[in-house]
Amino acid sequence: MMFQDTYLIYFYVQLMASKLHQLRSKIAGASEFTSKHGCAYYKQLMEQNKKYVVEPPTVEKCNELSKQLLYTRLA
Repeated sequence: MMFQDTYLIYFYVQLMASKLHQLRSKIAGASEFTSKHGCAYYKQLMEQNKKYVVEPPTVEKCNELSKQLLYTRLA
C-alpha cells in the first residue's frame, strides 16, 4: 500500500510539473504577442473611444461625470 501511495504522489507531482511548463509557455507566448501588438491595439482602442473623451477637461465636466457615475451606481 505504501508503494502505491508513493507512486501516486510521484505521478501527481510529474503531472503538475508538466502543467506548469505548459502554462509558462502559454504565458511567454501571450507576453510576446502583447509586446508586438499591444501598442497598435492601444492606439486603435483610443481612436474608437475618442468620441467619449471631452477636450479640454474642465472641473465642471468632471463634477458632472462624477455625479452621473454616483447615480448610476445607486440605481
